[in-house]
Amino acid sequence: MQPTFYAYICRFVDYHAKDPMSRLANAVHQDIAFPKQSCDFDEISRHMEQSAHYSKLLSIFDDAWQKYQYSI
Repeated sequence: MQPTFYAYICRFVDYHAKDPMSRLANAVHQDIAFPKQSCDFDEISRHMEQSAHYSKLLSIFDDAWQKYQYSI
């Protein structure tokens, strides 16, 4: 069974770091409405696109998704 994107990205949570993956991970970790059980790109990207919280992180998400796909 593959890990969810949430489980993958949470490995990068670091509230002191300023690198792109940590910034995205921190935002996802704080988002109580994030689809934590999803492995579906469309569902996750739709959630992010509908939230102003992620407006500056969408390009980082694309890179993170590619790394996630490679890791599974």
